[in-house]
Amino acid sequence: MLMGKLTFILICHFGLEKVLKSEVRKLGLELAEGTDGEVRAIGTIADIPRLNFNLRTCERVMIEIASFKAMEPDELLENARLCEIEKFVPVDGEFLVTKANQDKNSILRSSQANQKTVKRAFVDRLKKVYNTQVLTETRGKYPFRVKFNKNICSIRLDTTGDSLHKRGYRIKAGLAPIEETLAAALIKLTEFNKDKVLIDPFCGSGTIPIEAAMIASNIPPSVDRAFVSETWDVIAKEEWKKARIEALENINQERLTMKEIKIFGFDIDSNMIRIAKENAERADVADLIYFETCPVKDFWNLSCIKELDGGIILSNPPYGERLEDRDTIVPIYRDLKVAYSKLKNFDMHVITSFEDTPKILGKETKNRKLYNGMIKTYLYSYLH
Repeated sequence: MLMGKLTFILICHFGLEKVLKSEVRKLGLELAEGTDGEVRAIGTIADIPRLNFNLRTCERVMIEIASFKAMEPDELLENARLCEIEKFVPVDGEFLVTKANQDKNSILRSSQANQKTVKRAFVDRLKKVYNTQVLTETRGKYPFRVKFNKNICSIRLDTTGDSLHKRGYRIKAGLAPIEETLAAALIKLTEFNKDKVLIDPFCGSGTIPIEAAMIASNIPPSVDRAFVSETWDVIAKEEWKKARIEALENINQERLTMKEIKIFGFDIDSNMIRIAKENAERADVADLIYFETCPVKDFWNLSCIKELDGGIILSNPPYGERLEDRDTIVPIYRDLKVAYSKLKNFDMHVITSFEDTPKILGKETKNRKLYNGMIKTYLYSYLH
């Protein structure tokens, strides 16, 4: 197994770096200076399974192989040839340069050209190190990524594969689902804990309630899925087994056994409620969530809600991205405002790109700019 310290680059939604940092600290890793949408941490090869299994708000766990200045193609080629990728990639390993990103302040701005240059450098390097003219690339996958920022090239090795937002429980979703990682981060930005009530009046396929239930019972988000690095020789199988056992042992079994419903999901579409229930079953949290078909204007009047005293509303309502949607969006937000006014001692958090949200819901206590995919949104918070 590879010894020594590694620099991890953990990818998250822009604006959620602090949330991810708090997760990394809980896992015991040292933090380093990061950038927008990235958190850097110092750890060992044994931390790869732990990070992938346990991080709720991270999209991808990568190892930084090298960082250097490159302003000309030859400079990129020569520096990439110095990358000691043989520490990870065996002589018959399949290595790819899957993505190259560059900012507007970098000279080398051709993604395709940068990918080809780095791939060529890696071929040259491995042929020389392994003293061979043929690289079969038949075993495992080692996906590298290249990022330029102000002419500084960072070469990373992806340990995750499919993004961490793909937990595996959400086989079906609505037209505009919120990613699981973003939903988990929003929950962590509220004061939600296992003893708090949480209501999502626009639950769609159930992502926010399901993530809340998983957080409340401390179910690791990705322990049941596969990762590209599981086949690597450099990580002992025993490390994956040990990390998986550790993650499962941290589940709050008492919480799951109690089956006390404090998480609610409502939606006007009965088909979405059916899908939400199926997703919750796959996530093993169906007993912790109450789903019901109900328009936003009426959920406050349900018997299971009227008896509540305090909690959190957290939701991802329709945004109305197209101008012609406004006539249908405005009444929905007005109904939400009326419903919220009927509840006692509740805080409300709404993520949306709808610009008139403060005009309809009222002046927020605070807001936070976030990106839901490529859409700029705000998390509006109303505290009682």
